[in-house]
Order: sequence, then C-alpha cells, then structure tokens
Amino acid sequence: MENNLWVEKYRPSKLDEINSQQNIILSLKYSLITKNIPHLIFFGPSGCGKTSTILALLKELFGDNYKNRIIELNASDERGINIIRDKIKVYAKQSINNSDNSPPWKVIILDEADTMTTDSQFALRRIIEQYSKITRFCMICNYSNKIIDPIISRCSLYRFSPLSHNDIFNKLNFICKNENFNCEIKILNKIIDISRGDMRKGINLLQKCYNNKNNNELLNEISGRIDNTLFNNIITNIKLKNINELNNIINYIYNQGYSLVNQIILFHDYIINSDLSNQQKSLAIITLCEIDQNLIKGCDEYIQFMKLIYYLIIIQ
Repeated sequence: MENNLWVEKYRPSKLDEINSQQNIILSLKYSLITKNIPHLIFFGPSGCGKTSTILALLKELFGDNYKNRIIELNASDERGINIIRDKIKVYAKQSINNSDNSPPWKVIILDEADTMTTDSQFALRRIIEQYSKITRFCMICNYSNKIIDPIISRCSLYRFSPLSHNDIFNKLNFICKNENFNCEIKILNKIIDISRGDMRKGINLLQKCYNNKNNNELLNEISGRIDNTLFNNIITNIKLKNINELNNIINYIYNQGYSLVNQIILFHDYIINSDLSNQQKSLAIITLCEIDQNLIKGCDEYIQFMKLIYYLIIIQ
C-alpha cells in the first residue's frame, strides 16, 4: 500500500471533478470566466468539500502560479490578535508580480475561522477592506454565526451541505477501482453510515480497511460504536425491563471504553424507527438531546448512560 493519504491523493484538482454541491460549483465556475472572485465564507459540516472546492477553484484560476498566490492558515492556530496584525497583515499588503495571465491579486485561506477570537475578527475586518485590491480572503468554518457581522457583510456566503449517500458511495467506489481494492458493498455502506456525510472520514475509513481481512470488526473498533448484536441485546432487555441484565451490559460497555457519544446516533435511529407514539418519540428525542448536551459539557458518561436506558424502560 502507498504511504500517501488517500484523502490528499484523491482530492479534486478541478471544479468539474467535484460531484456534489452543484449549485455552489456552478456559481464559482463563473469566476473562471470573469477572473474575479469576492471575499468568500464557506461554511458547513466537516468533510463536505469546503477546502477542496476553494483549492480546485484557485488551481484553475492561477494555473502554474498557484503556489505563489495563496497562503493557507489554520485560524485555530493563528487566532490571536497579534498574529492578525503581524503575519496576516504583512502578507496581505505585499505586492505581487502581475506579468502573467493570472488575476492581479493573491488569496489568504483561513481554515477554522469560527475559532478566531472576536478581537482578532475585528482586526481582520479592516485588513479585508484595506487590501482588497491585491488580496482576497476565503474563510472556511463550520458555523457562520460565529463570524462577526462586519466580516459577513464584506463576503459572499456559501453553505455546504453534508454529502449524500450516493456522492460518498461513488467516490469510494472510484477509489476502490483505482486501488484494485475489492471491497464488499455492505462494508462500503457501513463506512457511509458511520461517516454521516463526511467524505474525509469515509475515505480515511476505507484506507484503514485496505489490507485488513476482517473489515467489519475493524470498522466497529475504529468507529467507537458497539456492534449491532450488542445494541439489539440492549433493546431486547429494555423491552423486557430486565434491569439486572441491562446493568451488566452498561458496565461492560463502560469498562470496554466505548463512549456514549458514539452511541447517540444508534439510539436516535432506534427511537425514530420504533413503534412508540409520536409523543413518546418526541419526549425520548428531547431526553437524548439533553444527554448529548450533558456529555459535551463533561458530565459522567456512566450516569448519563443509566439515565438514557432507564428513561427508555419507563416509556415502553
């Protein structure tokens, strides 16, 4: 197996190679004709093609001059106000050689821009405005509401959606053919299910499955999810209200190091597809949301697991 990461090896280099987010791609293709782009904000969940899209666009715009015209910064590292005033401002005001056919400006890509402090964003606002003739900014983030309004008003916003099952399947199938990897359809579907619209995660999981004979167990192990047999055993004992057996199962899962965070989606799908009434489903989902929020805040996983299981016993 090659040492290259498949995520980078199969990253699109042209807009035509991006098969998803068609409305966004059509809009950006017009920039290839006009040779001009506004300041951009790309927002959406992880692994939906935000970085790949801007890189593909800039490769087509700048051609061979691509590496000299862009700088990528991770805003979670470069988030302090001094970095904005020094590093970013210095690069933004540097002049460029406009002797070729490339557009007369350069691009600063700020990844994870929603992690920047408010002070940093206010400092950045003036830089964006002051040097717009020679520098364009593209900010990539998960949540646009964490970007201050003065910056949003200076940029064009593009919302990226989670990728569909077919989009990820086609990409994974394409990679399998190129790598001569005979991966079973059920394994591909399981990877897609675990990825939940995240292409990066799907490709990484596929590469981990490469050269591994027991891919099903591997996927369960690296995804952090309990296997279907164990989960079905939990549901059966919930319906039977078998408290002693449920306590043993919860202890086993907790002691094996499985995080409840990774099981939330399993319980969510079970509740939605169960025979519970609409009111019961609504109350159960609300409780599940509360537990998920508690886990994010750092509450004890064992207690939250017990709370979830016993609530499901009560509403049966």
